Amino acid sequence: MRKEKRKKHNHLTEPIAAVIIILALLLSMAVSALGYWEAQHAAKDSAQHAVETAGQFESYRQLSDPLLVLVNAQTPLPEDWEVTPRMVDDELIDLRAYEDYAAMCAAAAKDDVWFWVASGYRSVEEQEEVLAKAIAENQKAGMAPDKAREEALRTIAEPGHSEHHTGLALDLNDVSREFESTKAYAWLQKHSAEYGFVQRYKAEKSAITGIDNESWHYRYVGRFHAKEMERLGLCLEEYVVYLQKQGRG
Repeated sequence: MRKEKRKKHNHLTEPIAAVIIILALLLSMAVSALGYWEAQHAAKDSAQHAVETAGQFESYRQLSDPLLVLVNAQTPLPEDWEVTPRMVDDELIDLRAYEDYAAMCAAAAKDDVWFWVASGYRSVEEQEEVLAKAIAENQKAGMAPDKAREEALRTIAEPGHSEHHTGLALDLNDVSREFESTKAYAWLQKHSAEYGFVQRYKAEKSAITGIDNESWHYRYVGRFHAKEMERLGLCLEEYVVYLQKQGRG
């Protein structure tokens, strides 16, 4: 009789142990979910802060990581910024972005997707030419000079304030709104962060970036930061503010 009782007791403890393990796993998942929610909440607070205090970028202090250099309408390219050029498709990009860009192209090719750099590094002088050409085209279309300039600046940065000066920004393939409907764009949306690239200007972030949606414009920030920006749903302005709030400068 003693043996039978011990046997029954063993059968009883096994399912209890299984339940305890399952509960422990669920608790662990809940804690992870809570941590993720808290990170998202903090990120959204930072995003709102960036929107409400856009003028803060006029005196913005760059983070120590050069891959996160911020260049926008309020923040010019740092005076000491240097580009180590590497030729790709008759365009120059910074050496820091080259290896991951090459790896991204190789991975995309396996899926029958192809990229080419339509525009990479630009000097301040080249940016002046790009802006002047766009203004002239707008005026030719019938716009008044002020309106022509305003319209051009919706997608073209002021000289000295363009990401292309960093060598870390690339305009890919067809620099047009049609690019958004291509297989290449769909691939980038799914995989670009894996290689350190993010779509820099999105429609839903235009109030923060000051630039309309540009499906073709990708910025290299490194693999870790790209994945974090994607996970948190942040553009670069929001992300650098988020890092500063976390004390990571």
